[in-house]
Amino acid sequence: MEVAETQVENPDELQRGRARDLESSRFANRYLAYRKRLRFLSDDPDNRCDTYYLSPWMLMTVVDVANSGRFESPLCGQDIVEFHFRISGCIEIGGTWGECRLDEPSCLVWFQPNGCDDASERLGGSGSGREMWVSLYCDRTWLEELHGTAAGTLQSILSGDEGRGSPRFRANPQMGATIPVLREIVAARREDPLHWLYASAKASELLYTTLRNVSSFARQDPRRVKLTARDRQQLHRVRDALAADCASPPSLPVLARQAGMNDSKLCFGFRLLFGETTSEFVRRQRLELARDLLRTSDLQIQQIAQRAGYAHHGSFTAAFTRQFGCAPKELRRSAAPDSRDPGTGRSRP
Repeated sequence: MEVAETQVENPDELQRGRARDLESSRFANRYLAYRKRLRFLSDDPDNRCDTYYLSPWMLMTVVDVANSGRFESPLCGQDIVEFHFRISGCIEIGGTWGECRLDEPSCLVWFQPNGCDDASERLGGSGSGREMWVSLYCDRTWLEELHGTAAGTLQSILSGDEGRGSPRFRANPQMGATIPVLREIVAARREDPLHWLYASAKASELLYTTLRNVSSFARQDPRRVKLTARDRQQLHRVRDALAADCASPPSLPVLARQAGMNDSKLCFGFRLLFGETTSEFVRRQRLELARDLLRTSDLQIQQIAQRAGYAHHGSFTAAFTRQFGCAPKELRRSAAPDSRDPGTGRSRP
């Protein structure tokens, strides 16, 4: 069966007929133009994929599905600030600028300026398991009017390394203060006559908590991190674990638990010790794996991209070209055909 994105009705008794105004607001239309409507395949009739039109400036989606398929869609910039609180599952977003992957449990702040359409989204990357998350979609101008200081901090955080024509984003481990609110939102059901009112209140609480703690998304100066001998040993083990499975690396919370340190110290310590972030290291390992496969196998380029952990062929090609100065096809053509073993497709020693 299919679980499709469904609007949760705004009861007239609570809003005195404003439901239609919310549905037809300019912001709601921008949200509908942002991507395809969410759709998942699932055998559980109790699954949900709900959208709440909370105000002319904010929407909330609540997804709780045991999906057996993937959802993919291009993303069209609509000047919307998004807060994605992932409880379980995986989201991958890619473009010519690179890739962003978010595993459980974590929070992603995402912003695509109007006209920035270089992004595509993939949900349910593992093809199994449960997709569970809550997302808030807010009009950027409204956020600035709502709380100028928080909006200014958010803008500063999102104006980092990404190019002018690229999406801007920051990811963080889940904030402790948001976890009980998220659980309450997901657990609530529509059967309660006051459900919409409850969901609206909880969405406001979630936004309030996030804006109050928005500075946690700022990047810390790695030079302030002090590493003990044990820390360095554990970080080397983290690097080995990432290298061993770069196509599908362990999540940051899992690595942090294994290393016996918090997520922040792991990230900053890794960069201090090895001169690159964990994501940069994984990206480099993936591309080097892809380069080796291009030289030593007859796999199609799409297959190589998938083996290297890239969900999108376009983002793989762009990342490969930036890393090595030539496209995958060019490297494949430069490999001498007679240097390969016809039986295995691999290079002769």
